[in-house]
Amino acid sequence: MTGAAVLFASALAAQFAQTGRPPCEQVSADTLTDTAVPEICAGDDAARSANSVLDDRGKKRAWQAAAEHYRRASTLSPKTSTKLVVLNALVNLYDAKRLDDVNQMQATLRELIALAPDDLSYLYRLARIQEDHGLTDAAEDTLLQARRSKPDEVEPYRQLAQFYSRRITATALRRQEAQAGALGGTRPGEPDENGVYRVGGAVVAPTRVDIPYPQDALAAGAQGVVIMEVSIDAVGSVSNAKVVRSVPMLDGAAVQGVSNWHFKPTVVNGQAVPVKMMVTVNFAP
Repeated sequence: MTGAAVLFASALAAQFAQTGRPPCEQVSADTLTDTAVPEICAGDDAARSANSVLDDRGKKRAWQAAAEHYRRASTLSPKTSTKLVVLNALVNLYDAKRLDDVNQMQATLRELIALAPDDLSYLYRLARIQEDHGLTDAAEDTLLQARRSKPDEVEPYRQLAQFYSRRITATALRRQEAQAGALGGTRPGEPDENGVYRVGGAVVAPTRVDIPYPQDALAAGAQGVVIMEVSIDAVGSVSNAKVVRSVPMLDGAAVQGVSNWHFKPTVVNGQAVPVKMMVTVNFAP
């Protein structure tokens, strides 16, 4: 098949997969002589039988039998169009709702990528599966492969932008969870056992002012970010400041400066409350 024909067949296979038509019905009239067709239809029968099985083990056996028929069909068929239909069916069987076999799903998607290299949708799907299973470096490599394949198209860049946006969000959440652990495990907007709230959610961070750069540290070239856990009482005064991440020659100035801060009281449900928050003091020339 030509590249255009493969891409068209791939698009049809994906479209039929989305509409739920069984692979046996998807093969066109000229594939009726294909030796793989009986296996495809047997796979359809096995997949349908899972609908009438109540227990999970029985369903899994039926789906596994369907996968075995489809796999044999993909081996037997000489036609790329048939292989595309069958491999799409296999990917759907290996998803989390059925056999939940991420390794087989990835392997099958790679077969589809090899058969239809111009259809980047398989690369996008593979990347998302990798990302969802924590394989973020592999997901990035897969998306970069799509971008290298078609550098003049917009979609690969859009997929990469969405991927990086999700990574930024995930990193921010991990930092938030780390801060929660440093503050005794309280979640944003909720009080700890002492009634002290952690900034986040409906609890807005108090305003603050800049801290002067120590002249001796500046002369010595010391710079960096000091991170502290700060407790603020109900009237807005800093009751405690503890260094969590130290920068030599700068910790003292950071603690002294933060201790002199005075905040507008934080109000929850109409009442001023004490809060804890993580603060960063950035010393840069």
